[in-house]
Amino acid sequence: MEDSMIVDLYLHRDESAIKLTSDKYGCRLRSLAYHIVTDQSTAEECENDTYLQAWNSIPPHEPRSYLYAFLARITRHLSLNCCRHRSQLRRNANIVELSAEMEP
Repeated sequence: MEDSMIVDLYLHRDESAIKLTSDKYGCRLRSLAYHIVTDQSTAEECENDTYLQAWNSIPPHEPRSYLYAFLARITRHLSLNCCRHRSQLRRNANIVELSAEMEP
């Protein structure tokens, strides 16, 4: 199916747009996320979050000629946020461990 038709389904709030998007670009989006987060389940979560964010973003935007680029940008940002969050959790865990060692 053409990207412009998929965007039309998003604009008409037809849930089949998500299924068609997943069928057409799911593997590529998951692969993009996996190369950033290096974890299969997190990559799948980022892919699913991409569909939700696309569902919420497309009515003001109409990415008819650049749907994959639009979705890839969302996926990349979500994946990077997961990495930042994971890194932040590691930093906080070290502080907790060090402060526990300092207690009598």
